[in-house]
Amino acid sequence: MTWIFLSIIIGCLVSLLITPLFIKFQKNKKIGERIRVDGPKSHSTKMGTPTMGGVIFVLSSLAAFAIVTLIKYYRHEVYSIEGIFAVSVLLLCSLIGFIDDYMALKKQRSLGLRWWVKISLLAIVCLYFILFSRYILHASTYIGMPFTNIKLELGNWYYIIVVLIIISTTNAVNLTDGLDGLAAGTSSIVLGVFCLIAFLEWSVLDVSYGIDIAVISGGTLAACVGFLWWNTAPAEIFMGDTGAFGVGGLIAAIAIILKQELLLVIIGGLFVIETLSVIIQILWFKIFKRRVFKMAPIHHHFELLGWPETKIIIRFWLVSALFAGVGFFIYYLKFID
Repeated sequence: MTWIFLSIIIGCLVSLLITPLFIKFQKNKKIGERIRVDGPKSHSTKMGTPTMGGVIFVLSSLAAFAIVTLIKYYRHEVYSIEGIFAVSVLLLCSLIGFIDDYMALKKQRSLGLRWWVKISLLAIVCLYFILFSRYILHASTYIGMPFTNIKLELGNWYYIIVVLIIISTTNAVNLTDGLDGLAAGTSSIVLGVFCLIAFLEWSVLDVSYGIDIAVISGGTLAACVGFLWWNTAPAEIFMGDTGAFGVGGLIAAIAIILKQELLLVIIGGLFVIETLSVIIQILWFKIFKRRVFKMAPIHHHFELLGWPETKIIIRFWLVSALFAGVGFFIYYLKFID
């Protein structure tokens, strides 16, 4: 437990203290976010807000994990490949987001990489994940069924689920990143639950790498909270795709490594709702030429209904916490006789 607390302290402090320096740097260089012309009109006031804040909390979580891992190895000479693997996925996905953010700033538009380029790059990350899991970690290819002890062996079909989880989770977090602090707060809640799960896997079920997964979960959770100090409405900086893709990739990797693939759908329930709102909007319009929501993702729908931004954010955080709590309860049932 000490290692998790140490990671949380380091991640939060580094993120909290460095973010204002990054904000000042971008303002001096006149670097700022471009706002979508088809978005809510109220967002026009956010034009020019410093962006790519994900760089800070990704580096903060990396620093927390690296420091804790080095100290732990120095004292006990133990480490896990799984923890390092999860961090590598965080870095690769955040790199994709960084390229997207950089292209958007360079071309002075709200969109950077084309959607098919993003998917192609994520597909490469998925291939890396599959090959590493199969040939280095020799990971199992079963899906654990909630409420039961059933383990459904899928063989090579399992890797299709891996691809779906990584691509859908990274994009789901990115879609949620539309209001000040919404994605950072929701991600913190989800990572907090996975931190608890990883700790229980290590302390109760003797899963050796559980402690390292808890450390990176806790460090990233704290880094998001430190960043959230500056990202709450009205935001002084946005996380950008750098942060959204990075934290989305990490959440996906942690869920897969911990064999909680199905529970991710519940724990990250708000991300699912945000994604479904976009899918429903697109399909409904294509079929019936009408919109279900005033705008998608769904948080913009409530904006156009007249809800204040802070009310939407706090209520969505509450919904996220409810989903995460239910997901953790379902997980915890395995410890109840």
